[in-house]
Amino acid sequence: MSKAALVALGVAGLVAIGGLGAWCAVATVHNMVEDAAAAAKAERDAHWRAEIAEANAKAARAEAEQARAAMAAEASIKSAEKGREDALKELEKQNAALADGDRRGLGRARVRLLNKAR
Repeated sequence: MSKAALVALGVAGLVAIGGLGAWCAVATVHNMVEDAAAAAKAERDAHWRAEIAEANAKAARAEAEQARAAMAAEASIKSAEKGREDALKELEKQNAALADGDRRGLGRARVRLLNKAR
């Protein structure tokens, strides 16, 4: 083989090795970019999962508070209804105890009884 052919073969080998090195470098950079993108996506997903979980917890707390308020309001209403029913029964009992219970119209005693009921 001639000296020029050996030099050309050596240069071709060096170019091939350089190309292979460049390809490996590009592949490494590409993998680094993909890894960074995957890490950023995972971080973003974790952030939004935390935000959604926080919002869901806040909504659940608000819903529970509304349920407690509704139960308290219902208990208050039932208590008021019971008080009204008891007052009405007492008024009817006092009315029946008045003299002339079967008499029509309002006598002085019944008017006083009704005025106390207000």
